[in-house]
Amino acid sequence: MTAKLIAIFDPPFLIGFARRVGFFVAAGFLFLALPVPGRADTLPALKIGAEDDWYPFSGQRGGHPVGMVPELVLAAFAAEGVQVELVSLPYSRCMKMTESNLLLGCFDTLRNPLLEKKFRWAAHPLLRARIDIYARSDAPDRPVHISDLHGKKIGVTNGYEYGAPFDGDSTMQRDIGDSDLFAMRKLVAGRVDYALVYTRIASAAMRDHAELRGKIKSVGTLIEPEIFLSFAPNYPMAEKYIALFDAGMAQIVKNGMYARIEARWR
Repeated sequence: MTAKLIAIFDPPFLIGFARRVGFFVAAGFLFLALPVPGRADTLPALKIGAEDDWYPFSGQRGGHPVGMVPELVLAAFAAEGVQVELVSLPYSRCMKMTESNLLLGCFDTLRNPLLEKKFRWAAHPLLRARIDIYARSDAPDRPVHISDLHGKKIGVTNGYEYGAPFDGDSTMQRDIGDSDLFAMRKLVAGRVDYALVYTRIASAAMRDHAELRGKIKSVGTLIEPEIFLSFAPNYPMAEKYIALFDAGMAQIVKNGMYARIEARWR
């Protein structure tokens, strides 16, 4: 018995024992630090395309995405612990890169039958916005409906959706440009008869561009659609990210963050 006790407290034995214990403790801490499959905070940073010319909903300032929608998208993913990188892009390029699975998603998209099967979709829309029919300020004061657009030259933006009745009508004479601003400038110059523009975009443009003030007016409403973040069809783990986005959107609506972001951009 005495010999055994002496052996246990022998210095070489103690040194070896301490090393073994240290190894197992360190291994335990390392195991705890390993990523846990399925946890949102272990997912890699994601790239999402942000439309660069739809201010104040989504624009670009100093090379960085700004606006109501970039803030909403970042807040929704952050609520679920997901890091997202937003990349400012022209809308048509943004959608092409998303369809090719080079980006997880792209905003801001109006769902229609042409796009429905090309992309994946979240349950929560980003917002609801109204597209109006704009004419020059000297146009007659009478309501204009979609049926009145036949035979007229209409300013629209490349890659934008305007609802199934308009998008599916091949007889409409579209004058396609790079942005809503170009469509409004062509309207003022008399190069088109009407321009289809979201009301918030038109208001911001008339505020920021003196050449538009008092020169155009709304003469009717085309559609008031929901706007979505469209997701790539075959991006790795896309369904998981969509579920996280939906959960995050529900959370920021419930805790009031959505309303605070929306109020900042009104």
